[in-house]
Amino acid sequence: MPSFLSRPKRNVLLVAGLFSAMLGPLMVLSIEAGDNFRIVDFVSLICISLLVLAWCYFDSLERRQPLYPRLRLVILIFGVLALFIYLFKSRGLKQGMRSSGMALLSLLGLVVIMLSSTLVCAVLLGD
Repeated sequence: MPSFLSRPKRNVLLVAGLFSAMLGPLMVLSIEAGDNFRIVDFVSLICISLLVLAWCYFDSLERRQPLYPRLRLVILIFGVLALFIYLFKSRGLKQGMRSSGMALLSLLGLVVIMLSSTLVCAVLLGD
């Protein structure tokens, strides 16, 4: 039976799901607090970029392909958009299209988690 640490890409996706679930209430609370929404937005963009970088790093280790420092910088700056660059670069056109479709479905799932947690938090707070 594989251990928790033997599936690092899956672990990154689980952390991304937890982050999405926590982001919803943070957004609701920051909107109620006033000016802090930009701080939450900035921190969330940094966290998303780091999650994408972690996933790409573990994928490159699994595929035994180097993750060049320049590509790491692109991932940190552009976040999710750079994920698609990485997918096409590491897999080629056909597999890159398939992997990009799976990435879009995963991102859609994360957005649904975030919106659901936002709705639950807003209902609980009576907004």
